[in-house]
Amino acid sequence: MTMESSTSGLPQNEAPNQIITDWTLKYIYFVIGSIGMTGNIFVIVVILSYKKMKNSLTNLFILNQSFGDATVALFLLLTTGIEDDGSLKEGLQDELFCRLWLTKMPLWGMLVSSTYNLTALTFERYTAVVHPIWHKNNFTKGKAFILMTLSWMVGPAFNMAYMTPTAGIQQDGSCTVYSLYPNTESQTAVGIITVIVQYIFPLMLLAFYYIRMWRVLRRKVSPISDKPEVNTVSGGARKKKPDSMARARSNIIKTLILVTVSFILCWTWNQVFYLLFNMGLINADFTSTFYHFTVVMVFCNCCMNPFIYMAKYEQFQRATKSLLRIKSTPSDSGFNHTVTENKST
Repeated sequence: MTMESSTSGLPQNEAPNQIITDWTLKYIYFVIGSIGMTGNIFVIVVILSYKKMKNSLTNLFILNQSFGDATVALFLLLTTGIEDDGSLKEGLQDELFCRLWLTKMPLWGMLVSSTYNLTALTFERYTAVVHPIWHKNNFTKGKAFILMTLSWMVGPAFNMAYMTPTAGIQQDGSCTVYSLYPNTESQTAVGIITVIVQYIFPLMLLAFYYIRMWRVLRRKVSPISDKPEVNTVSGGARKKKPDSMARARSNIIKTLILVTVSFILCWTWNQVFYLLFNMGLINADFTSTFYHFTVVMVFCNCCMNPFIYMAKYEQFQRATKSLLRIKSTPSDSGFNHTVTENKST
């Protein structure tokens, strides 16, 4: 998360190199936000334009993830463009602007919601692989929408709970954020809880889901690999659909693993830095180049997934070719009938 004791704009005596740094950061944020908006809107258009994708539970979660990441990118652009102008503040309107906007609560709230939607998406695949009968009979679109709604709510709700009380207008008319704690102990506790909620807890869930899926898939694959192949026409016909469904399931899981790895690579720097600071193990400099690097990495997470889908997700590749009127390859045709595999599993 970002940590500034005040948001009163650039002081008149600001050093030139700091001004350059601020403008450089703004440029970087605008680039990330623009790529995130463009990439995720493209994913949304591709999924909605391809009927076989939007009828799949997994793709509904991916669609929701893309909406969430596009919202993150939008708030990144808006919070970068609409900042504190340094004017004296008074009254309810300025108080709300200070507590709700200058804390960047919508931006960080949606970042956390994006993380929990990834957790919900992985949970859907976990139940399909580890508890397939329960998933087929009970994991309805209604329950999926409930999970999606909760994912959208958890980030803003959690961030609002601690960001708005710790921000406010001071006697000199300036806005201060993340600083109005009753004591140091409460600030430390909130900081540690924040890292647990937005990073450690979802990471533990993701690790649990993938470990369980790996164990189940390993048991399913090992006995089959020891059996000799049957080179008969009828045998090949019977094996074609199950093999293709297994390929589709495996491709989806591999894609989600890459999405999870991207989340870990983007978030770990900032969260470890912030955790060590709150535990008193480091003297953190929130104006340092390294700290700004950790924040930039978190923001980059909103624009990574579209590239992963394009590079790895075969069903998304087919849908993109269909949208752009690009001729499919023979291997694409062989994969065509498997794209609805997770509509019922």
